[in-house]
Amino acid sequence: MRRRSLQRALARRWMVFAAVLSVLLGGNALLLLFLLEDSFIDRHLRAVAAGVVEPGPASPGLPARFQALAWPSVPDDIGARLAGREPGAIAEFRRADGRYVHALAARTASGRPFVLVYDVTNELTVNPRLPGGLAYALAWLALSLLAAWLLARTFVAGITRRARALMAQVLASPDPGTLENLAREEPVEELAGLLRLHAAAWREQQAAVARERETLAFLAHELRTPLQSARTSVALLAEASTPAPALARLQRAVERLTRASNAILWLASDAPLPAARTHAATRLPALVEELRPLADIRGQRIELRVSPDLHWDAPWEVVEALLANLLLNAIQHGGEGAIVLEADAHSMTLVNTPEAADSPGFGLGLRIVQRLAARIGWRLQIEQARQEVRCRVHWIPATPA
Repeated sequence: MRRRSLQRALARRWMVFAAVLSVLLGGNALLLLFLLEDSFIDRHLRAVAAGVVEPGPASPGLPARFQALAWPSVPDDIGARLAGREPGAIAEFRRADGRYVHALAARTASGRPFVLVYDVTNELTVNPRLPGGLAYALAWLALSLLAAWLLARTFVAGITRRARALMAQVLASPDPGTLENLAREEPVEELAGLLRLHAAAWREQQAAVARERETLAFLAHELRTPLQSARTSVALLAEASTPAPALARLQRAVERLTRASNAILWLASDAPLPAARTHAATRLPALVEELRPLADIRGQRIELRVSPDLHWDAPWEVVEALLANLLLNAIQHGGEGAIVLEADAHSMTLVNTPEAADSPGFGLGLRIVQRLAARIGWRLQIEQARQEVRCRVHWIPATPA
């Protein structure tokens, strides 16, 4: 949608209002002129009719363009207009020969009916002067539009400047309290209301973020103790005669809990991640081997194709949590077949077959993965088709060592 400034939008509306008002005023003035002209003609017609003694073509004392016609000699086009009407009735019309007349049905002092006809063809002043008056009307309309535009700019310029200054103050405000102070000092009630709403929304956002951080910090703290106990138990079981499959499952569960705990800590903290450099060709195969037994159970195979020179400027713990989440989703929500993971200097592509035509391959944990990726400056892109689901992770190439 195309946006316009408040000043320009109101100026246009004022101009439309001025144009409509001018047209209405012009129409009213024109109608008033017609009515006044008709009233003057009818008043003159009645005054002349009062002095008619003997109607006829040669009736004495009639002004120019007046005719007093007795009813037997009234032409058909005039008689048709006044037939059956009471004395004193007036009709105005154009005759068959093109002349425009006003006709009055009247009676003489002796009671003899007659019709007084006034030829006003050349007496009308409004109609003949309409073309000339149109030029004045257009000039008046142009002046009205110019005045409306100037007034709108004058009246709205102050509000526009105030609104822009207020927007700059809002953007520069460090906290909701500053906005609330601005709202108390703002003389325009509507702008003050917007400031109060913005401050309230800001406070709610801060409260929600604080609650989320508190929850994440609590979960991370509570996970660390059982994780440490689980690691100790795994180490003891590894030294004992525990069956290898059960121990492997326990080790995978501990690793998943460890990654979840680390992810919670990173997401809950605003502190920058420590600088680190990770060699992908060394780290990725170990992660794949850890998750391969899960893929084998579901009839899947993981194919890893990674450039031997690929490095990441990010801690392995963060990258591991992110990539493990994607691989687990591909395994849990994918169908039988290959899960292909390819990585080069710019991106990584993970492709798997969906379990069903309408089943997405990356549903669980996607938002967590996106937030983890954003923490290290990576970008996640999902492309879902009928035969495959493709996940792309884009990153900035690592700087040479």
